[in-house]
Amino acid sequence: MHHLPVALPLLYSSLMLKKRKTRELAMQVLFLWDTNGERDMELARQYAADGSDDAEVRAAALEMASAAWDQRQAIDQQVEKIAPQWPPRRQPAVDRNLIRLAVWELTHAQTPPKVVLDEAIELAKEFSTEQSPAFVNGVLDAVLKEIKALTSGS
Repeated sequence: MHHLPVALPLLYSSLMLKKRKTRELAMQVLFLWDTNGERDMELARQYAADGSDDAEVRAAALEMASAAWDQRQAIDQQVEKIAPQWPPRRQPAVDRNLIRLAVWELTHAQTPPKVVLDEAIELAKEFSTEQSPAFVNGVLDAVLKEIKALTSGS
């Protein structure tokens, strides 16, 4: 039986924490832009600088936030079809932006879907309402089923 060197789990853990911090910052930047009604890169850079000492995390977070912001209308339409009783405009702002970020990641990144959902649920637990984790999970699960149906050709 082979054993991983001790440094490998630590490296893996460090990368996971970096990715979580990136998502957290990206969600916060999206929230900021959503609240202000516009993408303000200067404000986002300042916010990111306060949020992380790691230049790589800041750059990745701003890139994720920008990409999700660019796709927000299409994502919101998709979410409104899935949860017509809770259209994005009626969702708590944190949930709305967490969902935007996660849907963007599900459709544009190589991250395993389970990781995207788990991370979004964890961020909802940390930053939103008591009902948010279940709501975010339900919406993202439905989005994921829709994506799988489209990609499998059924």
